[in-house]
Amino acid sequence: MPPSAHKAILLIELLDVGLPYAAAEVIKCYAAIVSAHGGNHINAVGKKIVCSLGNPNAAAETACELMACNFPGKKPGRPISRMCVCQLPTGMENKDAHTRAISGAVRELIKAKAGQIVTTQETAANLSAQFEIKFGVPDGITGVRVFEIQMPVKPQPKPTQPEQTEWYEATRIAAPSDRPGKRLRLLWRQRDLKKEIVLHSAHPVITFGREGSNDIAIDSDMASRRHGHLEFREGSIYIIDDSTNGTFVVPFTGAKFMLHKSEELLPPRGHFCLGVERDANHPHAIQFITVFSAG
Repeated sequence: MPPSAHKAILLIELLDVGLPYAAAEVIKCYAAIVSAHGGNHINAVGKKIVCSLGNPNAAAETACELMACNFPGKKPGRPISRMCVCQLPTGMENKDAHTRAISGAVRELIKAKAGQIVTTQETAANLSAQFEIKFGVPDGITGVRVFEIQMPVKPQPKPTQPEQTEWYEATRIAAPSDRPGKRLRLLWRQRDLKKEIVLHSAHPVITFGREGSNDIAIDSDMASRRHGHLEFREGSIYIIDDSTNGTFVVPFTGAKFMLHKSEELLPPRGHFCLGVERDANHPHAIQFITVFSAG
């Protein structure tokens, strides 16, 4: 499912849970993760942090990684924060849209317990199918129901009961050092329809170029027939150019660059173009986002 056109905010609240953690260190760690997902830290009041993300899916993925990250003083099974993902309403001025979204996120956040990632019903409807929304009652707040974001991972048999499967919540995703791989989602347009392809360890190469036999065929005179490819290699994703006119890579954040008969690590998210630099929404632009996979 392509990302929603709505922008989103991620509201984070650090909680007083009796753990010896330094809020400043946690905020620094969180800021780096938000930035890596193309987001911006826009406000902080006390221990509440507001971040802006490109769409609800990006905000949900960011929240999952924030919950799993390591920081000084972290204790296993003792979350120190709760979070809410909320999309910005359309048809409003940017400032008014942010104000309304933040107000909605605050209303949902106060219902949540430590370690929960919650959202609004409207935002939940626009999340990708990779997320499951649990509509339930959080511990200790009887009768208050919330939409909780969860990300099911590939079912894994229990050692003692092979016939059963076990599912893990988004807030229990492994730390980056424990993750066995990444997945790359690419979005591009083809005859006014958005297409998607996934690259991972079991599908390690995606080719792109003008020729129709490529995984991604771009009908452009600037593209070579076999322009280049993306390769999953040793846990990282590389973009390789074999073309005449080069490949232009435009990260969501950071400096853009060009490849010509060379290769580079692919940034976490952004878009690339064949032979000439294009805007991200151009039909010939290939948008991408790299996400960690737990299996």
